[in-house]
Amino acid sequence: MRYINLILVISIIMWGCGTTAPTTGETTKSVERDGVITISTKGYGKKEASAIKHAKEQAFINLLFRGVANTSFSNGGMVGNEQSSRSKNPEYFEDFFDNNGLDKFVIKTRQVQLFSKKDKSVKCDITINTKSLRNDLTQNGVIRSFGL
Repeated sequence: MRYINLILVISIIMWGCGTTAPTTGETTKSVERDGVITISTKGYGKKEASAIKHAKEQAFINLLFRGVANTSFSNGGMVGNEQSSRSKNPEYFEDFFDNNGLDKFVIKTRQVQLFSKKDKSVKCDITINTKSLRNDLTQNGVIRSFGL
């Protein structure tokens, strides 16, 4: 009986500590102009600010590593292999994602759907300066410049 009670208590504790928010966002559409891209994405977080931050991160993860459909970045993104790139340039990506380095490339964040308390999500259009981002990636040795 003690064993069953222990399992029940552990299950309740683990269930209470879990998060209902997914760890990955959704990228649904994009618009690309010369040196600028706008990506529509959905981010998750316990509060509105963290959900917006998550939406920005997901836009950049898709742009850099996975690709954005129907754009010049559709085939593997700007950088390519995420695991390899992050392991070769850990300081760059730590600053970029953990210390808000990505914000210097965000031109505009427009919330297109209010924060949902039900699923703890928000939808945003994130406009990114891809020309400046490409220059920064090149200067920091994350990608090679064209023609080399």
